[in-house]
Amino acid sequence: MRRAWVLSGGGNRGPLQVGAMRALLERGLEPDFLVGTSAGAINAVAFAADPTLPGLERLAQAWRSVRRADVYPGHLFTILRRILTRQDSLFDSAGLRRVLQAHLPPGVRTFGDLRRPCYVTAADLRTQRLILFGEDPSTPLLEPVLASASVPVIHPPVRFRGMQLVDGGVVAVVPISIALEKGAEEIYVVDLSFSPQILPPRRGIVEIAMTAYQTLLDEQTLDDLYDALQAPVTLHHVCIPAFREISFLDFSRTSEMLEAGYEAMRRYLEDPHPDQICAITAEARRARTAQMVPGGGRAYAPPRRRRLLEMGPPKG
Repeated sequence: MRRAWVLSGGGNRGPLQVGAMRALLERGLEPDFLVGTSAGAINAVAFAADPTLPGLERLAQAWRSVRRADVYPGHLFTILRRILTRQDSLFDSAGLRRVLQAHLPPGVRTFGDLRRPCYVTAADLRTQRLILFGEDPSTPLLEPVLASASVPVIHPPVRFRGMQLVDGGVVAVVPISIALEKGAEEIYVVDLSFSPQILPPRRGIVEIAMTAYQTLLDEQTLDDLYDALQAPVTLHHVCIPAFREISFLDFSRTSEMLEAGYEAMRRYLEDPHPDQICAITAEARRARTAQMVPGGGRAYAPPRRRRLLEMGPPKG
């Protein structure tokens, strides 16, 4: 059975995926290929370069070594200066580039150097299209992965071969459709993006903007999940919503995330429930499927999305 791991975006919560990947590998559920977006692209490429438990431990250590200043350098006045001088983002990408280089073993420079096939996504602002990397083995790794992890406004677009590339999550935060196209028969989706919970009220400009962005991505994820559930494939959709409350600037809880991701996947593998959306709490399911809302409005979802959310027994 041709198996794929699909790794979603997740920002500084990326260590959750590394823990989950360790649980999968310990169960012998190795991937034949990987697909990743944003933080998932970083993890997918690093694992594909060294698809072993020691390789995963090196990836975990690389995450442990990251500090806020490495990825988000400067302070409030630095950000204000970048805004006033009309820069392309709040932070420059030099630090992020160095972090990505540290995630790759020596000598691994192109997709052809990887020991497992790996595909990463980015979005081209010039053509407004999703760009898939990994099919050409001569393509260098660094620029596509940097682009896939460059959230618009937060980090600048990556200029690569005439394109202006940003986070692939803008178009496909959980790139399940790519795994289907590449012939996967079994897919493990390690999803840090989709929220199976009702969130507390958002506070602050950045938090509100990021949550609004995430709402769009959740809608895309549901569409991709619906398509996957209609395909002749065994789909394991494993959501890991832990640490959603922390700031995207906070890199202080990496060790906790590594353990939480491992435990979440271990629990799923003890009682797997394939071919359904990840466990949504009863409260969240009611909220997502409710028709009428306070104030006289009506929550709308296309019919196929309503059917998707109604699949399986409510959890919690």
